[in-house]
Amino acid sequence: MTIMLSRFTRAAADAARLTIELPDSVGALEWHGLTKMAGPGFAHAFTLVQKGGNSALPTHIFPGGRVETFRRHGYDLTLYESIDRTNSCLVWVGPYNEAKTWFAGPAPRRSVLNALVAAVEFTDSPEGATLRPRVRAATQQFATKVIGRNDRLIVMAGDARAARETLPEFQGARRGDAEVWKIPLDLDPEQKARVGGTPYEHKYIYANSTAVFTVQFTFDPEAGSFRAADEGFVEDVLAGFKVEWAA
Repeated sequence: MTIMLSRFTRAAADAARLTIELPDSVGALEWHGLTKMAGPGFAHAFTLVQKGGNSALPTHIFPGGRVETFRRHGYDLTLYESIDRTNSCLVWVGPYNEAKTWFAGPAPRRSVLNALVAAVEFTDSPEGATLRPRVRAATQQFATKVIGRNDRLIVMAGDARAARETLPEFQGARRGDAEVWKIPLDLDPEQKARVGGTPYEHKYIYANSTAVFTVQFTFDPEAGSFRAADEGFVEDVLAGFKVEWAA
């Protein structure tokens, strides 16, 4: 049987280019990203989402709290702070994507915020946003991931050079140009009883020469059983799943 593939190209936060091939049956994916930066007096984790992915901040996370928006060329900066000043975050809002970093407490002083904004460069595009340190010799960027998800699966990919040490110590199976491991999920007893013996009780880790990538299939926690079509979908994904990471 020929599996029809869809090809997705995304920009990672560190400006790497990620190409993913998945069966057409997967459907559209919602894209997310992660990255961290650390340097002298500077350490922040950032999450990236498609435009509108932070829409719950003013209504559910910081209801009644402080909201300030600052206009920049090509994007906006929005500062959120809870009404009791115990939590806050800063969001870069572009035309296609958003990036966010949290502060453990009240919003920093304006001078500290200005220093943070000056330290990173945000660039947005339809293929994804990049968020990189402006002075790269003094700041390390690491733990960069690209994540795609919908109601059927979650895929996560990163640079093989940075992720090799996270792989299992035992040898995986060969599938095309990749080595593959099947890792049991940490499920509660009720979930384990429901999905035991199906592909939904594992996650699948792949590694090739450029990328380490994971796929995990999601399931309805109320479902009592899984149809043969569900397992056929899983097999199609595992057979047709390819990732290339170009730094």
